[in-house]
Amino acid sequence: MDPAKLLDILGNENRRKIIQLLAGRPCYVSEISSRLGVGPKAIISHLGLLEQAGLIECSVDEQRRKYFNIANNMRLEVSVSPYAYTVKLQDTAFDREKNGEASAQKEISAREESSDFFLKLSSRLKELRIRQEELAQMQQQLQAEYTRVMDHCLDLIEEVVSNPVECELLFELLKNETTLATLCYNLRLHPSIVNTNLINLAKRGFIEYNIKNNQYYWKIRETGVENE
Repeated sequence: MDPAKLLDILGNENRRKIIQLLAGRPCYVSEISSRLGVGPKAIISHLGLLEQAGLIECSVDEQRRKYFNIANNMRLEVSVSPYAYTVKLQDTAFDREKNGEASAQKEISAREESSDFFLKLSSRLKELRIRQEELAQMQQQLQAEYTRVMDHCLDLIEEVVSNPVECELLFELLKNETTLATLCYNLRLHPSIVNTNLINLAKRGFIEYNIKNNQYYWKIRETGVENE
């Protein structure tokens, strides 16, 4: 699933509410409709989109009633900063065959009534929650550091470039290595102009290129990083 398309799907408030509801337990269409105060036809339409996106799945009980539940563990990350916008989708579901879920499920079933096992799981959840909070805090710190260093780089760029085109090129290459064609497209400039400025920057030791699949990929020249 394209992360951008998934964002569009989750942009609807009712679909987000359905996900939140199903995260608690599986539900029937009538239950979802009643809980959200939305007509069954609209609920069915929302469920169809969520099912196509792979977020939910349906099953049929003994009375032939269809109910829905969350399909997989997914992590959708959106990062927005003054210099970057990224959307990443990660499927965190375990591979049932590779992880021997069948055998593990038997073990869990045999011990699910054990209070000791429940307490161990509860303790593990607490550890994971603490770790998750630590990772979130680390991500915030990294984003702040990224923004600070990028600001510093932009200040230095203005001091070393000889024209606005060089400034834009260095800014683009700070984000990622890329090709001449991509730079031309992003900057809306003719290839001859971009190529001339790339060569000038390379001669002055600011950038270099790698050849991948018979294409030139320009990037900021790699060098030792000194402490500020």
